[in-house]
Amino acid sequence: MNSKQPELVIRGGYVVDGLGNEPKQADIAISHGKISEVGHIEATGQAELNADGLTVTPGFIDLHTHLDAQIGWDQNLTPVSWHGVTTALMGNCGVTFAPCKPTDRELLAGMMETVEDIPRQSILTGLP
Repeated sequence: MNSKQPELVIRGGYVVDGLGNEPKQADIAISHGKISEVGHIEATGQAELNADGLTVTPGFIDLHTHLDAQIGWDQNLTPVSWHGVTTALMGNCGVTFAPCKPTDRELLAGMMETVEDIPRQSILTGLP
């Protein structure tokens, strides 16, 4: 591999920059797991995706989630991660499992079972 060769080039998508600008058609190069260039990219990527006619966006942030229990048994937070969410805030309803004292496990599991209708055993199984 050429050290300047991107790992991935996404070609021809309508790029939303997250800054409120109008989407523009461009290529995106990914090098070392990060966006390294946006624009017309001459280099060939190790892998390439054709995004012609598609929209390419930065990851979304979900500011209000009810994922506090789910993170214990599903670290990928499916299905929200399938929908482009790359960052999720938790504990914003005043209930969280981190940190969770061993003496509070049953109380929190019971509360979430009542409030979120998540089975108590699922919560207890997922708690560290």
